[in-house]
Amino acid sequence: MALADFLVSLLTVVSVYTLFGLGLNIKYGFTGLVDFGHVLYFMTGAYVTVVVTLPVAATSYEGIGGFALPQLLSGVPLGGLLAWFVAIFVAMVVAALLSLLVGVPTLRLREDYLAITALGIATILHTVVNDERWLFNGPFGVRDVHQPLAEAFPVSLGSFLVNLAVFGLVSVLVLAYIGYRVGDYVYGVDLRAAAMAAAAAVLVVAGLGAAALGGALVLGGVLVAVAGVVVLARGIGRADGFGRPLALFTALVFVAWHFGTPFFTAGPSGVLASAVWLFDPTAGADGGFTYGRFVLLVAVSFVAVAYWWCERTVNSPYGRVLRSIREDEDVPEALGKRTFRYKVQSMMFGSALAAAAGGLWATHIAFIDPTQFIADITFFAFTAVIIGGAANNRGVVVGTAVFWTLHTGTRFLNDYFPTEYATQLAALRVMLIGVLLMVILYYRSEGLLGEQTYDTGVAAEEGGRSE
Repeated sequence: MALADFLVSLLTVVSVYTLFGLGLNIKYGFTGLVDFGHVLYFMTGAYVTVVVTLPVAATSYEGIGGFALPQLLSGVPLGGLLAWFVAIFVAMVVAALLSLLVGVPTLRLREDYLAITALGIATILHTVVNDERWLFNGPFGVRDVHQPLAEAFPVSLGSFLVNLAVFGLVSVLVLAYIGYRVGDYVYGVDLRAAAMAAAAAVLVVAGLGAAALGGALVLGGVLVAVAGVVVLARGIGRADGFGRPLALFTALVFVAWHFGTPFFTAGPSGVLASAVWLFDPTAGADGGFTYGRFVLLVAVSFVAVAYWWCERTVNSPYGRVLRSIREDEDVPEALGKRTFRYKVQSMMFGSALAAAAGGLWATHIAFIDPTQFIADITFFAFTAVIIGGAANNRGVVVGTAVFWTLHTGTRFLNDYFPTEYATQLAALRVMLIGVLLMVILYYRSEGLLGEQTYDTGVAAEEGGRSE
């Protein structure tokens, strides 16, 4: 069942950073603002959410707060959950106001100076939070993070079979929907390219599996995996498009990993456990639905709402002004648009989304400290946006999933090598992500999905198509 738990944790992380990336995409992708201090608002959201809901007598905490909002609303039905939503909203407002203070003096600067200044401000404030214990407990962090409704979990429906049937059915339906969407996207790909993508998936999985066994198989496994990557590249080269064979390859590798690994370690029962991944048989006497899975659903819900809002925004006249600012700020200025106001609003909207992601992150891991909010997080988000395609909300989702799957999945390399190589393996993980980014920039500079098309509501003169 560990594999299903890992999948739930990975999907939660991907959801949180997708929300974080959507905020960055509003700034960078659509408005052209290079905010290297984006992590500042992620940190703001996490700390404000935690402090607003922190008990007054929190253990080992010497900072500002807590304001004990869940205790104040304890007499209200679902008061703990309501308090958490209020805390998230407060965090978004605080982050938006902070970005206003940062943006008013910096957004008048040229693009490169804006990036440097934003990074400098974020670094200074991060250092203050880390060094001043009276503020938010300094480097010791905050442990008493409020987790709404945690006491109600695990949820059980009365018997093991009923739990398995209900939660397992939902799990299978989710996998089926994902398979349907991938199949719908892949449909129409050239058969030769599809066959080469499938062959590449087999070679990569077989090679990595052999390498994982260690011993004399390591070198051979690596060579087979590299051959699989070469075959995939040839298949993509033969296809009309870049994304379809890559999507097919990714789907096949996921199926092999998610169902093949448990089959070889636990047999058919392991495959069943991976299929019903939302159900945890170890949760209570009859199994059930755990709190980690609940947090995943909440995070996905936040992403869905944010994605809908971003799509509505960028396809509106307001979004067209943002894109025109990105392309040439003088044009909307000449048309009477107050571009500085639009840029400030873009900063505030993107920062508010980053703050919501920070609140979700704190709830997910139940402990925060300044080391979680270093500048690297901003550059991770930039990498994900570039991989998926800037100015494309779907691209943010895809790029974040690719980045964090690679970043998180490669940590298992430590299991197959001596501990003295841990430092080198950590560097290798970063190198792999760098190589991926370079390959995408070289062969597809616009990202996997490229910039999205926009529904302007105005038909083009030829063909009746929207912009």
